[in-house]
Amino acid sequence: MLFKKKGKVQKLIQEQINLVAQGLGFLKEAVELYLEGDKEECELKTRVVEQMETKADEAKREAEKTLYEGMYLPLFREDFLDLMELIDDVADEAERIVDFLSIENPEIPSPWNEKMREIVEKGILAFNLFRESFMLLREDTQKAFSHAYKVKEVEKEVDRLQDGLNREIFQSNLQLAHKIQLRDLVIRMGFISDLSENAADKISMISIKRRI
Repeated sequence: MLFKKKGKVQKLIQEQINLVAQGLGFLKEAVELYLEGDKEECELKTRVVEQMETKADEAKREAEKTLYEGMYLPLFREDFLDLMELIDDVADEAERIVDFLSIENPEIPSPWNEKMREIVEKGILAFNLFRESFMLLREDTQKAFSHAYKVKEVEKEVDRLQDGLNREIFQSNLQLAHKIQLRDLVIRMGFISDLSENAADKISMISIKRRI
């Protein structure tokens, strides 16, 4: 009944999630353009990612305001506030990745392009699975809980990809500073799935509390 009675908050959180998802879509495009060597177009996509982060932050603030004005029990209010912060973390990380590419301008050897693409794509998949679990929360807490667990499986796949790629990077003949720069990029790209898992864990916790 909580979500049914407080549909405005749900709608605003959903709006925040959708805006972050759109931003991740532009992140994927920016990374692809960078890997293809089109840095000018990548810069344009970078600006769009930043704009989507700003819009998502605005939706978050409106949801927070509505949440405080409502009659939520403190137990659930804190959960939803935490959830919005976790969603915001994903948006912030997307912006950090494009800023990394823009500011540090790393030289990425082409043999590693596909693995970097896959890390980003699986990170976006993890967030989309989280988004689906949030949508299920209103209808079926058990399904929401089960769906949230799928994010963990994707996050483990990303960990394996990161470990393998970083191993290749440090076994290469690149200069140490170049290796460290690429490692930092790979780690940062992996944060999308890590943070999506954190948000999914909060969905699991809310699901459990609603069944008690």
